Amino acid sequence: MNNKAPAYLFLFPAFLFLGMFALLPMAQIAYYSFFEDNLIIPKVFVGLENYAELVSDRNFWSVLLNSFIYLLVTPVLIIISLTLAIAVREETRLNNFFRTLYFLPVITPLVIAGIMWRWIFTEDTGLLNYLLSLLGIGKVSWLSESPQNMFSVMILTVWRGFGYYMMIFLAGLALVSRELEEAAELDGASRLQKVFHIILPQLKPSITLVFVISSASALKIFTELYIMIPGSPMANKTLVYYLFTEAFERFNFGYSSAAGVLLFILTLGFSYANVKISSGAAKE
Repeated sequence: MNNKAPAYLFLFPAFLFLGMFALLPMAQIAYYSFFEDNLIIPKVFVGLENYAELVSDRNFWSVLLNSFIYLLVTPVLIIISLTLAIAVREETRLNNFFRTLYFLPVITPLVIAGIMWRWIFTEDTGLLNYLLSLLGIGKVSWLSESPQNMFSVMILTVWRGFGYYMMIFLAGLALVSRELEEAAELDGASRLQKVFHIILPQLKPSITLVFVISSASALKIFTELYIMIPGSPMANKTLVYYLFTEAFERFNFGYSSAAGVLLFILTLGFSYANVKISSGAAKE
């Protein structure tokens, strides 16, 4: 009997689940992208017409640009979460308290978090504009004008995500060699020198993982936009919001499927490039 058979047997439920709820829907979306379909009239095969219409749509290029702009949350998330992970690295009661505190936004339901931040950024009655008025600064249109509205949504994403990525970095820090740090201390290295020359080089796998996960999540952003700036023009939205609007408000399922395929290719290519670049940097 093949000694790998038990392993495949245990993996089979996961493969079955992945096939049913990930691979099969992906194949269906790719199939539908070649048809004109609105669930009312019979599907009509149109070949690459949906893709041609997509790339000629001005809104598509606007939301695609916004999706790339939203990737700016990735370095911010990495810097904040890594800094906090290093700060609460040691196992103490106080650090355990702060770890829990920093992780609370992660377990806060996204809808509740979005409503809370929407209240903070509301132009007329929001907390932020009230505080700015105390400083003599006029009202800022945080949710109704670009680029402030995108910036406001980014803050929500950063606030809700840094605790999750902090935990990934804490796991990576557990593998950092203490001996090298102690040797650097004996040689008179400062705290910053230890961080840049000892800790960060050993955290490259964790940094790569966080970069790939956070950038893929940024490209797929939707719920935050839907809650905080639902009435903004499409030119202020991202690619997933555009896809949702075409599918479930205009019922252009074939067209939205083509947008979904392009989003998948974009996310896959961006993630692959991140891994290759990070791998090359690690070898150097």
